[in-house]
Formats: sequence, structure tokens, C-alpha cells
Amino acid sequence: MPLFQTLGAGAMQTGARAFGVTPARRWTWLTLGVWAALPVLSLLPLWSNLLNPVLPDVHDYFRYAVLSSHFQEAMAAGIWYPRWLPEFNAGYGYPEFVFYQPGYFFLNSLLAVLTDDLLWRQLLTLGTLCLIGGLGAYRLARTFVDRLPALALVVLFQAAPYVHFNLYVRGDLSEWMVIQLLPWVLHWSWCLLAPVQRATMDMRRRALCWSGLTLVLAASFYSHPIAVLFLPLVVALLGLLTLAGTEHQAPLAVRLRSVFELGGALLLALALASPYWFTVAQLKPLVNAQIASTGAWETWRNVSSLSDLLFDDQAFLAAPFVALALLGAWQGRGHPLIRAAGLVYLVLFLAMLPTGGWFWHLYPFSLMQFPWRLAVFAPALQVVCTLGFWQGSNRHPVLRWLGLTLGLLALTWSAWKYHDFRALDVLGEPVAGAQLDCIKIYPSLARPYTNLATLDAREWLPARFAKNPLERARHTPVSPTCEAQLARHRAALTGNLGVDLFSNRSTLDWMTSDSPHWRGRPQPGHSPHALNYRFAGTNPGVVVIQQIYLPGWSVQVDGLALAATTIEEQLLPDGRMQVRLAAGEHTITAHYDGPPGSTQRNVAIGLALLLAAAYWLRRLR
Repeated sequence: MPLFQTLGAGAMQTGARAFGVTPARRWTWLTLGVWAALPVLSLLPLWSNLLNPVLPDVHDYFRYAVLSSHFQEAMAAGIWYPRWLPEFNAGYGYPEFVFYQPGYFFLNSLLAVLTDDLLWRQLLTLGTLCLIGGLGAYRLARTFVDRLPALALVVLFQAAPYVHFNLYVRGDLSEWMVIQLLPWVLHWSWCLLAPVQRATMDMRRRALCWSGLTLVLAASFYSHPIAVLFLPLVVALLGLLTLAGTEHQAPLAVRLRSVFELGGALLLALALASPYWFTVAQLKPLVNAQIASTGAWETWRNVSSLSDLLFDDQAFLAAPFVALALLGAWQGRGHPLIRAAGLVYLVLFLAMLPTGGWFWHLYPFSLMQFPWRLAVFAPALQVVCTLGFWQGSNRHPVLRWLGLTLGLLALTWSAWKYHDFRALDVLGEPVAGAQLDCIKIYPSLARPYTNLATLDAREWLPARFAKNPLERARHTPVSPTCEAQLARHRAALTGNLGVDLFSNRSTLDWMTSDSPHWRGRPQPGHSPHALNYRFAGTNPGVVVIQQIYLPGWSVQVDGLALAATTIEEQLLPDGRMQVRLAAGEHTITAHYDGPPGSTQRNVAIGLALLLAAAYWLRRLR
């Protein structure tokens, strides 16, 4: 790799002399070329989908496109953190984002200002993440090497097996978002830990490094539970190992302060992300979460073999990449960060194998389902490990040639294994545009014979009730556009699904009363996310709110809030809420207000921010 750098620089100098380019102008053109190449190389994983703009055939099918549409609609309705999807569970509501990670969907919703097309919004989101990840890998590499090697490491990062496997096989875009954020985590961490920079860096820049690390950690925690569970461990282990290797370069007091600041960034990031992860921990005992973590889903049962990780067609790490990372870490073992990254990489590698089986019995790590999910950390760690071929360039020339060979072999492996793009096929056509809009309305189009009311295993349904409402109990949505588009497939759909999608069209009543003496109608300002009905009756009666209950619902009658205990006492056996009314006219409003204790948690977050601000203001004096 140093040889590649030398040959590349020599060729550029020869060409520059031939065309009469001065050193200053050569530097300008080189800089422009690098910044032009960086976005192109950063988008490497996405080019096959951009050139063929259809939905890829992945394990999660259309899940992210459909969920992002519902999430954005809730945000457009004025809910800054949508947690409840009222139209899910056949119109009885579902606490999807009470438990599901929202990071990807926040970014997707922000990009909705550019396009209403669900597919292109997904591609824009993924493209944005690619650029963030590529720039992070470049910035991390540029701390140690020149521009051209840094670009090569961007390619290595985006060509990593798990980047493509997650994007085009699994389709877990939240996990993929963590992959693209991790180079920034490593960059800002080293910014705090580097012993050489510490002597020359002014305190303002150090505060910016700390702030950047805190924010990117918080964004990662919002993106996927694997970040909440493992990223603090990875960052802490990486930091301690790095500082242990700088004992001769920095005084003990300086290293202890670095540990304190690194720990502070982790704790504040966890506090900022607590609206997500703390809510999950708080309310998870109330739902059927065990469905997704027992039996075949138990993590210890799913440890990988060496073949799964290194040699299979869908290897999570791939042998050339692993060999390149470990050899690079050995070559650069004199550098504290590279040595630490190599050790962390090796620990994660062993944890995915049967050697780590004991670890996956421990709670909460036993909830992760698949140990190979630790591969999310591999692409960014590989960048740091591969830097060892430059940092250790004065030793082992045979190893340098071997590193170049492994690098080319790794890129060849990636091009060979991941060149094929498979489109999701529904009714003989790839999914894009208007067809995806129809799948949002009729999800059984794309996945017949499966439970589609919640787009998952129904693990977030409340566990306390004897039964939940039936999947098709309420209504069939009305969509003339989709009916016209799918008219030619109607007979085939009826045969496949066992029901005519368009035979029982009806609208959705969010509040109803079985009493003939009561009549209700929506009021101005009513929406699925903020129910607002007015009922009138000549006798006492009962109004049913056609949403299942989970702590956090706010129900008001004539402006007076019902206590949570009152709501829970009046629940129907299937979990729907009901309100008992006296004769007369009454206004009922209801919405999911968020998990209990939100106010106290937000106060704690505010205090943590004030404490961090006070610390850095004192240091900046």
C-alpha cells in the first residue's frame, strides 16, 4: 500500500511536469479531484440501486418504506416524536415506535421536503448516510495518511461485506445507519485520546471534539439497539486500550482526564437518547416481546461458524477483509489506536463464534437474536486497522506487499460477491413509485399468508389482555387509484390471499357507541393522531375508543383528563379503551402522549446538559 502511494504520487508528478502545472496549481487540482471523487466513492454501495431505482428484494421487504411513510405523516401532523401508529393493527393502533428505533425515520422524514415518492425518499436517505459514512472514513484516515490513501480506505470501508449484506440481503436500514455513523465515532474518540494532539490542540477545539463525539453517539443510540448495548463497551474498551498504550507519551493526570471526558460523552449521549432506550426498558415487560427472543431467536443458538463469517457466499466479514484488518493491526501495533482497534476487532470476531456462546446467555445481550450483528463494527474498525500498513511502513516489507495483495483481493471479493442486484417482485413487476404506495395501503399484496397488520411478529401488542382485535376486524381501506392500478390482478389476488381486497370497503370510525341513543361525529382538528369526537345522547352510555391501550394514552372528556387508573379500569377484554358518559353532549379527545415519566426524564436531560456546559465553560476560561 505504501508502494501504491509512492507510485501514484510519482505518476502525478510526471504528468504535472508534462503539462506545465505548478506545485500550487497541482495542489488545487488534486484537492478538487479528491473532493469530486469522495462522494462518488462514498456512494459505492448504493450505485446498483441508483442505476436501477426499484425496491431491492431483502428480508425486510417493504418494511422501511412503509414505516417511514407512516412516521412522516405523524410528524406532519405535529408530533415531533411519533410513537403510536393508529392505522396499524387493522386500525386498532400499534405502539411501533414506542419500542422501535426511530433514528433512520427521523432522517427520512426530514428528506420528505424533497420528494413524496417513497422509493426515492429511501434512496435519498441511504445516499445521505453513504456520504456521511464516506466523509467520516475519509476524515478518520486523513488524520494519519495523505489524500489518495484516505480515498482508498473510503473504498475499503464501503466495500466491506456487511455493508452490502445489510443493504441488499437483510434490509435492516437502522443497523446500516449505525455502520455509516461509526467512522465519526472513531474519529472524534481519537481526537480526545491522541497524546500528540493534546499538547497543541487548543481547548476550544477539544470541546468541539467532545461535542461531536457526544452527538454522533446519541444519533447512533437512536438508530439501533445494538448501538445502545455494545457501542459504549466498544468505545470504552477502545479508549482504555489506547490510553494504556500512551503511558510514555502523556502524564497520568492527562490520561485520567481523557478517560473522564470520554466517559462523560458516553453518559450524556445515553441521556440524550433515553427517550428511546429508557422507554423500551420501561414498557417492554408489558408487551409480547418474548416472541422475538425465545426459541429459535435465542441469541446463544445463533453463533456463527468460521465458514459463516469468512467463506460463505454471504459471509458477514469475509476472509480477505479479516486477514487485511488483523495483519494491518499487527503491522501498526506500535500505534496505540491501531493496536487497540485490532484487539477490539479480534474480541468481536471471537464473540460471534462458538467461543463466545457463554456471553450470549447474559442479559441484556441475550436479546440481540444474532451474534453476527456485531459485524456492524467491522467496517470502521477495519479502516483503523489497515492504517497500520502506513504507520508501520518502516518494518516488514514482505508484510507490506502482502497487505497490498490482501487489499486488492478484498475489493475483488466484494465486486465478485455483491455485483448482483435483485429487485422485489410483486405481481410480476418490480416495486417502485405508485405500486409502493398501494403496498402501503394493502401490505398483503407483497407478502400473502403472513401477519401484515403490524409488519412484524406482533411482539409489541400488550400482553395483559385475553385476546387482541382480529387482523381484519375493522375495515378495508378505500383507494380508487390502487383499485384501478390493480384491477387486472384482482382475480389472481383473490386466489392468492383468499379474500377480495376491494369487496368490503368502509371508512374508519375512531370512536363508536353501541347504544342507539348516542351519536358521534369528528370535530374540527380531528386526525388519526389526535382523536377529537363530539357525542350526544339522551341516556347514560359508553363510547369505545377504537385503539388498544398502553400506558401513555391521554383521554379527556369535556377538557378534563381521565386518570390512568380510570382508563385501565374500564378497558375492554381485548384492550380497547372505553369511556362512560352521562346523558348530554360531551367532547372526547384522545392521543398517545408518550410514556409515563417523560417530564422527569426531560428535566434530568436538561440538568445533564447544564452540567456538561458548566464543565467546558470552566475549562475554556
